[in-house]
Amino acid sequence: MRRSVLPLLVAALVAVAAFSAAGVAAAWTAIGNPRSLVIRQIGNFAVIVYSHAEPRKTRPLALVDVVRGETQPVGSGVTDYRLVLNVRNTATGSTGLYQCVVRGKPGSRATTWELHSFVQYKQAAV
Repeated sequence: MRRSVLPLLVAALVAVAAFSAAGVAAAWTAIGNPRSLVIRQIGNFAVIVYSHAEPRKTRPLALVDVVRGETQPVGSGVTDYRLVLNVRNTATGSTGLYQCVVRGKPGSRATTWELHSFVQYKQAAV
């Protein structure tokens, strides 16, 4: 009796494709216009949340500008935004660059957005 190898081959290919798709994160894509209203709102959200992260230690920070950014789809319309922000300390007047990662779904409520990181930006040595 001769058995067909085709069903076994198809099952193996489906398993490999499913494993590969689940294990690979989507690539970061540059934001064409980081100064657009939506991107500035996301940057402002990050600064406000970071400024008030510790109730006893409010940081007097304000967004000056979004320098650049990238997006990465997460799934179900949710996107990660990695932004480089120019931020001003309103108490001292000094400015600095910060990198943040914000996760959210455009058009959704503010309570569904999350600030994942907010750190001082260190440019790579050239």
